[in-house]
Amino acid sequence: MCLQLPVLLLAALLLFSSCNKKEGTDFDGPKTKVRAVQSEKPTIKESEQLAAQIESELILFTQRIVSGNLPDSFSDNENWSQLSNRFLNSSEQSRNVKVSVFEIRHERSTIQTVARMEMKARLNNQNYFGLITQFESTWSKNEDGQLKVLKIGDPEQTVLNESPVLWFRDETDRLTAKEPTFAEHLSRGLDFWLKRIESIHGIDAFINNGMALGDFDGDGRDDIYVCQPGGLPNRLFLHQADNTILEAPKKTGANYLDHTSAALFIDIDNDGDQDLTLATPSGIVLLENDKHQSFIRRGILQTDEVDCHSLSATDFDLDGNLDLLITFALGSRSLDNNSSFRFDDARDGGSNQLFRGHGKWSFSEVTALSGLSEGNDRHSLAASWHDYDLDGDPDLYIANDYGQNQLYRNDVRDGSRLFSEIANEIGIEDRGAGMSVSWADYNRDGLPDLYVGNMYSNAGKRITGLSGFMPKNKEELTKHYRRFAKGNTLFKQEKNGAFIDSGPATTMGRWAWSSVFADLNNDGWEDLIVANGYISGPRPDDL
Repeated sequence: MCLQLPVLLLAALLLFSSCNKKEGTDFDGPKTKVRAVQSEKPTIKESEQLAAQIESELILFTQRIVSGNLPDSFSDNENWSQLSNRFLNSSEQSRNVKVSVFEIRHERSTIQTVARMEMKARLNNQNYFGLITQFESTWSKNEDGQLKVLKIGDPEQTVLNESPVLWFRDETDRLTAKEPTFAEHLSRGLDFWLKRIESIHGIDAFINNGMALGDFDGDGRDDIYVCQPGGLPNRLFLHQADNTILEAPKKTGANYLDHTSAALFIDIDNDGDQDLTLATPSGIVLLENDKHQSFIRRGILQTDEVDCHSLSATDFDLDGNLDLLITFALGSRSLDNNSSFRFDDARDGGSNQLFRGHGKWSFSEVTALSGLSEGNDRHSLAASWHDYDLDGDPDLYIANDYGQNQLYRNDVRDGSRLFSEIANEIGIEDRGAGMSVSWADYNRDGLPDLYVGNMYSNAGKRITGLSGFMPKNKEELTKHYRRFAKGNTLFKQEKNGAFIDSGPATTMGRWAWSSVFADLNNDGWEDLIVANGYISGPRPDDL
């Protein structure tokens, strides 16, 4: 993702949220002091100072909940007492709490907030316990600038989870124990290599490099292909019978030095093994799997742009041959000093390209012929094929940064395959910072649903929700700023083919980069997993 206006704006909002944070001493008294605000409508900076102080007090409240030492005013509250009792038989060193204020309002001398609370601990029965809830709170501020809690609302939208085992554990050290390449190369991180490799080779601080899973050697176990920046070799790790990994021999030809942003294991030639495609600045590299021993280079599909992001494959025309789509975030227009950039509707991105497969390693570029040139100038970060309308052919959803996403419906018109862009028509354009897309029938009603990854920020939600936020903005523009801080969106498909936003339950994926549906606990229902993270200055927990 290119760090332009909205990212810089939200980063600034995050820094606002970290200023002047101070630990309180007692939740049951007016011990917290902040600078008195003279006007009924404090500035954004003053509001953020208040939010930081209130978060500090609410953290103390949360710590008393997990310790079983509720403040006297809450000892008779059945809802809070029940939550506190769940932590009574837990080890003190295992307790972890987090509180984030994501909404703040000012009414004369009172401040009202909505906060999200996360708590976890290891119980004495060795079970892992976690709790997430949100609640409202009301505070007063006297002339001396002292804050006093007036009311803590009941916990709402509470989610509890208790399990005798962790769903996931870090297996990195065990998996890589026999593989020195991991310690010598991958474990060092990008900062290490930026100091040692010249940028002319294609390495950059904001570079994006993906990975792919596929069974290269035909042993029934998925192997791992790791893409790298220019100047560092890509790595193919073979999955061993003892569930460790070893790098494939150099003779496989997998260690490309060109910057590689994405890779796919797919059977291009329909011979039953996994071939490999790589997205590089020079184009899409096609590598044939030769009897599970090595890769043979079959050619490069020339692309019009170099900032490739997402590489996906499908048989869109149902002729039995796989077709390839590559998306681009930046293009020649992005580098044009005369181009106008709009954070909510950027039209200076790269042009995505579709290559039709004809068999025998032959492809032709059919972007315009297939109708995908419509709106093909956005910052496209991810794409996913899925037959959303259940008519037997794959449709295409593209997640775009800085603006609306796109759904291209696959139709047959006059004997030819043509795509029609209909995202706005059926309610899934989701204008924001599109990062990822995943399809599944999450509610098992027989209709495919859609999850779109974006960005979430507590500070962003607070600040863009204030009445004093950019008062000269038009209402529509302010709405777009709020959308950029909102987070992810789960779209549920209705029987009429339209989609509706399923609500706030799945929006908080933090600063999300990727998301995918998966049945994590094998109960037959599709769960969601979101990869997230970003640098947030002195407060790494704000996201």
